[in-house]
Amino acid sequence: MRSTPYTFVLSALLFTACAAADEVDDAAALDPTFGNAGKVIISAAAENAAASSATVVEVAAQADGKIVLAGNDDQNDIFVARLNTDGSLDSSFRDGGFARYCCGIADAIALRPDGRILMAYHSPANGALFVLQLLANGADDSAFGLGRGYTYVQPAAGDTLYGGRMLVQGDGSIALAGTYHQASTNNNEFFFDRVAVDGMSNTPFQFEFGSGSNQDDHAFGVAIDRQGRYLVAGYHRGAAGNYDCAVIRITADLYDVDRTFGYRSPDDYGYQTVAFDYGGDDFDSCNDVIVQNDYIILGGNATHPTSGGTYQAAALALLDDSGELVTLPSMTYPKFAFAYGLSNAGKINTIGKLIADPYETKYPYVYAVGSGAITGVPYGTTAGVARLELPASVTFSIDPHFNGGSPANVYFAERHDGIGALTTMNNGNSAVFDKGKLVVVGSTYGNIAIARFAPFDGILKNGFDVPLY
Repeated sequence: MRSTPYTFVLSALLFTACAAADEVDDAAALDPTFGNAGKVIISAAAENAAASSATVVEVAAQADGKIVLAGNDDQNDIFVARLNTDGSLDSSFRDGGFARYCCGIADAIALRPDGRILMAYHSPANGALFVLQLLANGADDSAFGLGRGYTYVQPAAGDTLYGGRMLVQGDGSIALAGTYHQASTNNNEFFFDRVAVDGMSNTPFQFEFGSGSNQDDHAFGVAIDRQGRYLVAGYHRGAAGNYDCAVIRITADLYDVDRTFGYRSPDDYGYQTVAFDYGGDDFDSCNDVIVQNDYIILGGNATHPTSGGTYQAAALALLDDSGELVTLPSMTYPKFAFAYGLSNAGKINTIGKLIADPYETKYPYVYAVGSGAITGVPYGTTAGVARLELPASVTFSIDPHFNGGSPANVYFAERHDGIGALTTMNNGNSAVFDKGKLVVVGSTYGNIAIARFAPFDGILKNGFDVPLY
């Protein structure tokens, strides 16, 4: 293990500890200028008159502060929607705020610097993975993909592609991660593709962790490191049937996985797996990956097997640039609940999105966004946001100056449960920073849900104000 990165982490956290005394506690309040007290709920029927449920899977923010959403409804349709800065539907965007498409499942969204919108989706009908490009006003961009407004990757007959997340690179090309299902062997494999700025696909990249049939490996997140190499994260099922968080690094030329990543003599694997092993190994997954300096941060969930798979903790892992787990003295894999302690069976917590504080580049916080459970009034599932510090000696720590030292929970709507109490049902699927305000998206009772937080004190203090260092 190398000593220099650990010195960086320790010095960063020592600084954080010194600066903490000067920090202002952040209540993590919702933005009252957005929607109804910081929340917007759009009925499924407003998106599609025939739909009874709809959800947002991904969100992006345009330079003017408008919010762009990608999602699905229960009619097998997909949509791109745009909101004004106050949370109202933007009537200047396509058909009253929505661009609707038949027969697919939305996977990801990304924006070009000029405001053009990219959406990835897959088709259950033919197994293909599509990338659609819209102009800033929601019209199809006919210049993309040989004049069709879209491009696609068609797998072999009978096979199916599923999208994860995508990123737009500096040269305009698109990095897209997902999963390839091979029907003949019943294998699920990591999939990656780099799509050129004009919509032309490079040779798609597939990765198998082993050989034989019935492999089960799914990829969800993608990131690019400072050397232009691609990181793709998800989960891998090992020979014993255990599921672990998994990440591969692909060379910038797409020739192969980077064989120096996660190296184990005498084999050069090119990947790393993380068994969170919360109470034993059952099902661990990493749903997102980000790169911060020379560190790789993974976020997902760890399932407790002795509770019958009914309890999940949100979980994180930290790798160095060589793909090795950072194992500082006494460090354990960090697991936390968005609302519950780790002893509460039957409660599900998972991280869907990781965001490094974009306004603090020297000692950034990491925001984990996902879903959890809440007690009190109302009770049920919630969208959750946790602000975390990089590990110093034991684990990632939840920032004590954010929401009283605990994750912030957002519920959008409540209903009577029929026995004298109020209940709520929400999912937090993704998030983005929009001019210093965190926007969280998902669903509530089958309707589209969006919340926006007021600017966090931590961002204002360390980003917009004069830095302490």
